[in-house]
Amino acid sequence: MFARRLYVGDKLVIVELKMKKNKKEFIAITEDGENISLTPDAIVKYSISVGEVDDNHLENASYESACTFALNKATNWLTASYRSESELRRYLRERKYDKKIIDYVVNKLKEYNYLSDENLANFFVEYGQNKMGVYKMRQKLMEKGVKKDIIDKALDNIAPQDDICFAFAQKKLGSNERTRENMAKVQRYLLSKGFDYDTIRRTFNKLNFSEDE
Repeated sequence: MFARRLYVGDKLVIVELKMKKNKKEFIAITEDGENISLTPDAIVKYSISVGEVDDNHLENASYESACTFALNKATNWLTASYRSESELRRYLRERKYDKKIIDYVVNKLKEYNYLSDENLANFFVEYGQNKMGVYKMRQKLMEKGVKKDIIDKALDNIAPQDDICFAFAQKKLGSNERTRENMAKVQRYLLSKGFDYDTIRRTFNKLNFSEDE
């Protein structure tokens, strides 16, 4: 999403340079009808104006502007929710930014500590452990593209989930009798929540139910 040409050093002609309504972006229109988005800073830095302009200057201005626009877009997107690096890269690819710009944005956001899969995993586990089991948390983090070693580290210190699993089981069972059929439903529900078999077994013991019944 930035202007590239085969011949660097040629002179191009900009026939119009207009400011968009947001006043944060200019559109440079070349004589061949190309529209190039530029930031005010890039225009000043590379002396972009109506008339002849050095192609190399225009390409650099276009690239730096695209980096700025992509960084702002990514920052706004990350503000809404915790996202992984993989999710951010996919988001920017879908908006047609090329790899060089995407790498710039990712590295810059990591530098600001605004993008961190480690922080994402720790946050997800901290708040997710009261809503789902370990297997479910692992699955969801993997779906976000978080690496296995980061997930393992985040899950290492998680507290036993017996009380949480028990609460889910009680809610699912309600006032129903502890029949084999009803408890099978409870088990399927707990498995869908991502609780492991050992935790479920201990929960069933607390509910005074044995699979032999």
